[in-house]
Amino acid sequence: MTGATVRLAAVLGCIALATSRLGLVAHELGGHGGMALLLGGEVTQVKLFWFAGGWIRYRIDTGEAGLLAITVAGMAVEVVIGGILWLTVRGGTLAARLVRGAGGALVIHATWYFATGAWHGYGDGTLLYRDLGDARWPAAIGVAAVGCAVAYAAARWLAGAVVAAVGSRGQVAAAVVCAAGLNVVLFVGERVVRSDAVYADTMRREDERVVERELRAWQAREVAAGVAVDDGAVAVEQERLEDDNRQFPFRWLFAAALAVALATGVWRSPREPAADIQAQLVVRAAALAVGSTALVIALAVALA
Repeated sequence: MTGATVRLAAVLGCIALATSRLGLVAHELGGHGGMALLLGGEVTQVKLFWFAGGWIRYRIDTGEAGLLAITVAGMAVEVVIGGILWLTVRGGTLAARLVRGAGGALVIHATWYFATGAWHGYGDGTLLYRDLGDARWPAAIGVAAVGCAVAYAAARWLAGAVVAAVGSRGQVAAAVVCAAGLNVVLFVGERVVRSDAVYADTMRREDERVVERELRAWQAREVAAGVAVDDGAVAVEQERLEDDNRQFPFRWLFAAALAVALATGVWRSPREPAADIQAQLVVRAAALAVGSTALVIALAVALA
């Protein structure tokens, strides 16, 4: 890797970290918490991971529409902030393009969470899965299409300037892999070290919940009938239930579509004049990453 590639990896890694941290605060506190307070509720508990996700609990007397509004508010806030950044940030500098790209990333994340959550019934999509019924399928597909369109536009807008800064698409790919790897290690590492039962349960898919409920009911019936239930029988029944309730792998299809959209955007991106990645940009990106992470840590401690 060249020096320019290392600097690009550092900038991309820091901006990705800052975007995810500020997005987390906006999603949980500004979106869910803000809507709950707006509807007359009270926030009772908040959990923010330093490098991963989070959750919020509230007490409120409202109907299904109010609960649905609180549920989608987090994703809606991400779309609003991302849209503002995308529509208002102008300029051809690499810094301006990266900020605009961060706005696109917030929108992509929101569409991913909405579409896959509604389809598979996990996280903020659990209520959508139940309330939308069969309408969740066209809703998820439509939102996924928006996410792919934004991914294409963001890649096309950003790729030319980034390639010009390091010299080749191969070097860009290396920088992206390093930047993504850093954030994945931080995300997964914290989830392992600071495991959280509420978060883990929230992120379980609906098919997993159904299998668990039906397996417990089956065991209760077998015991009531005087049938001895051993581990082997439980494993066989669980496998049968998993086969019966297996979902279409929509999230993998969406992920592949996003990859194609990004790759197409990079391929269609116009060539840009060669430019260097200045040390000042690296410093500013690092300061933003440190500052946003410190904000999340401070809020996590204060709200614990």
